[in-house]
Amino acid sequence: MELVIEKSDLQNVLKKAISATEKKSALPILSNFLLEAVDDKLIVQGTDLEVHVSVSVFAKIEKEGKACVNAKKITDISRLLPSNEVYIKLEDSVLKIKSGKTKYSLPVVPSEDFPMMYPFPEDNAFVVSGDDIQKAISKTSYATSKEETRYALQGVLFKSLDGTIDVVATDGHRLALYTINRNGTGDVEIIVPQKALNELKKLLTGLEDVEMAASDQYVFFRTKEWILMSRLLEGAFPDYTKVIPQDFNIEIKLDKKEFLDAVKRVSAVIEGDPKPIKLTLKENTLQLLSKSSEYGEAVDELSVDYTGEEFSIGFNARYLIEAVEVIDGDTVIIRFTTPNAQTLILPKDENDRYKAIVMPMEIA
Repeated sequence: MELVIEKSDLQNVLKKAISATEKKSALPILSNFLLEAVDDKLIVQGTDLEVHVSVSVFAKIEKEGKACVNAKKITDISRLLPSNEVYIKLEDSVLKIKSGKTKYSLPVVPSEDFPMMYPFPEDNAFVVSGDDIQKAISKTSYATSKEETRYALQGVLFKSLDGTIDVVATDGHRLALYTINRNGTGDVEIIVPQKALNELKKLLTGLEDVEMAASDQYVFFRTKEWILMSRLLEGAFPDYTKVIPQDFNIEIKLDKKEFLDAVKRVSAVIEGDPKPIKLTLKENTLQLLSKSSEYGEAVDELSVDYTGEEFSIGFNARYLIEAVEVIDGDTVIIRFTTPNAQTLILPKDENDRYKAIVMPMEIA
């Protein structure tokens, strides 16, 4: 293996793959990158056996070949190189790196020991927008479960429908749904781990089209520059369609910033989590109230277009904040049914495909 590459290109490709590697593992091979020089590109692979990332970049290839080298060490070195042009050569089981007058010799391990990525399932593929995937991740992943016992709920559901995909996360107390468009006939109903989505966000620019496909155990995302493969989460995901209310008794419209600021002000007297907050609708007024036996109470009011009977409902303030913060636009719609039933939070824009459900909590 022998190649010449721009320093910035080398830095970028290593940066994209480094977090997929395993730093502390019973398998030392997982702390390494697999470097492959082929055609006119350098391909860098990293994996922890759960997530596998392969990223390619243009390079002048003098001799094709592979090398398996410590991921952290070569990434750290790439940041310190003095010259824009970098020479990399595999020679006698040593990877030699030269930049300006600086030279490194790094030990390598057998390339054949590096775990291989499975083939992309071409027959089950479809195309989605990188921008859509970015939005879907940012607008849903906050609602995943943090409890280790709720294994399936630690991930995000991708379920294909006619021409669209529902991307859904829930922890049993709240739910976030974002619908994205797709081109192609492949179908998925899979639960993708949070780590894979975090890695995917680092790879996406938002400008590219992304091929997506799944096998029985793995999901794949692919562009011309990179491939991400992730093991799927097993387990049953609840039927999210049953918890989205179709009918409601009350609808109010709120300025997003004013509402968020009021919730944050009122919940400031509560330490820890949950942060119980009571919303009460009165004539043209939304009152926000929280009480703490140790720190006292807080009350705030917002003007709102409401003329019905007085209506009170309790929430965990953090759930309200996280559901509203990801909304685009300046106006938030909140729909209530009863004080004991789930509440629907929406953006004002009817073309926006985001929905959030928050379950109420009892407040004395």
